[in-house]
Amino acid sequence: MKKGKLWGIIPLICLFLGSSLAGVPTAESPEAWKGLSPEQIKKIKAGEIIILDKDQSSGDEAKRFIQAAMIFNQPIEAAWNLFIQTEKQEQYLPRLYDSPLVERYATWDKVDFYVKFAFIDIKYRVKHNYDNEQFYFYWALDPSYKNDLNHLEGYWRLYKVDDTHTLARYGTIVMLSELIPKSIMEEMTRRDLPESMQAVKKYIDSGGSYAKPGYK
Repeated sequence: MKKGKLWGIIPLICLFLGSSLAGVPTAESPEAWKGLSPEQIKKIKAGEIIILDKDQSSGDEAKRFIQAAMIFNQPIEAAWNLFIQTEKQEQYLPRLYDSPLVERYATWDKVDFYVKFAFIDIKYRVKHNYDNEQFYFYWALDPSYKNDLNHLEGYWRLYKVDDTHTLARYGTIVMLSELIPKSIMEEMTRRDLPESMQAVKKYIDSGGSYAKPGYK
């Protein structure tokens, strides 16, 4: 990450907060469904996971974000409490084999990730930043750590649908190395994303009991 860059994901905060600044963000807010077609919204409400063909953000950096949307069969508070246990991601994400917690505070934490991605073992440290009132968190590489990734950013944004369902919006940018063209990295991430999103949905819908095959 270049020195002086302010967590390139920050502009996305403005995109997703919108009119939900007061109270719990709900699926009635226009920004909850931003960038989704009526057909995609219908599929999401029917329980499908939608991977967006094009990023709906603005700005050169944001254009590389690959996004997804889905509905969890959990109240927003329950889904949020599961998400912020970030060290448990090794339990359900397919290529993540270890995710020890380094530090945790009220509004952020740091977790080390050990991943096998595209036949490569990768280690990196992530700082997750939480907005507990808006049910929004975003992450980026810890620049003080010797990361194997060249660049990583991402976010989850939750919206209350009703007392038992939560709409979730997700986005990510991953770059293994400057030697790998961005277009190839995006395609690798896009192919990997559906499996990872299915795992996340199973984990949240199960109330945290789901574990990937072979997990101990």
